[in-house]
Amino acid sequence: MANSRTIVSDVRAIQLRAGIDEIRNDRASGAAKQTQRAAKLLVECAEYAPEDLPEIARALTAAQPAIGSLLNLSALVLRSPDVPAACREFLESMDRSTARVAQIAAALVPDGATVMTHSFSSTVLTALRGAWWGGKRFSVICPESRPICEGIAMAASLGIAGIPVSFIADSAIHRVLPEAQLVLVSADAASPRGIFNKTGTALAALAARELRVPVYALCSSCKFLPPSSDPPPETRKDPRELLERELPHVTVVNYHFDVTPLDYFSGIVTEDGVLTPAELGARLVRGADAPAEAALAGPVSAEQVRQLTPEAVGGQAPVGFPGTVTYVDGAIHVMVVQDASPSDAPARLSALRCRG
Repeated sequence: MANSRTIVSDVRAIQLRAGIDEIRNDRASGAAKQTQRAAKLLVECAEYAPEDLPEIARALTAAQPAIGSLLNLSALVLRSPDVPAACREFLESMDRSTARVAQIAAALVPDGATVMTHSFSSTVLTALRGAWWGGKRFSVICPESRPICEGIAMAASLGIAGIPVSFIADSAIHRVLPEAQLVLVSADAASPRGIFNKTGTALAALAARELRVPVYALCSSCKFLPPSSDPPPETRKDPRELLERELPHVTVVNYHFDVTPLDYFSGIVTEDGVLTPAELGARLVRGADAPAEAALAGPVSAEQVRQLTPEAVGGQAPVGFPGTVTYVDGAIHVMVVQDASPSDAPARLSALRCRG
């Protein structure tokens, strides 16, 4: 018969898995809410099942791979001796940087202008309400943002604040866009490939660029992906979100996210100011903002690392110190500690990657 401790442990494990499933299946919440929920699960795991923390962190990252802040939080937690403190500090830093991003974006809104946005974003909402409460008068165009139609919540939230809103079909974006003087969208993650956000963002940004309407993405540094990280291809979502019933010989292709190339944007609003696409691209390649992914991989020895292909380690076999390796989307991700000893706390990390 199982003792009470085992039963409690099993219940906690079920609750953690249920929490991960909720995050995976949540189609409407933004990056901030998802990251807050993930932090709560990580703290619970660290308290009741610390030995499962690496597995839970990897599962959370896989649940929403396009959310950069969730990946960075998971990597940070696995390098921290104090998980609750790490989560608290990360969320507080995220809140501060997001508030700063919204403040900078509010200053971009011209008085008397029409602004278009896309999907629901608490950061964009905060920016627009801040501009309105600061005395500027403008109107907003909100596309419906199918298939979940988060644009409805965005339009309602702006309307409650007293801001005039025009609610349009996604297919009307190009037709209505000439009425706008500015486009503001959010970001779930940023990599050198571009800005990950709700599907339709790329088309809106492309249309804005062609029509010479300034378009800005709001993205704090907590959403910057490490240089060696790239979300795997998105799996198709529930076809019933587009068609309620099956049709003969018809395949429903339903995606929730797309990637907008950086050069589609006039600028990217960060807590450090408005960056040009080239400036953000260079910063992302350097990888100074995002935590390393070492903790998201399983430990391997230096000998195991040597057995990888030469391309995995830049043609040189690392020696003398264990590293880590994991496989994501067909790629071998290697993290080795170079020129370090176990007593060398500020060990220099080098992230390496090759295709498997």
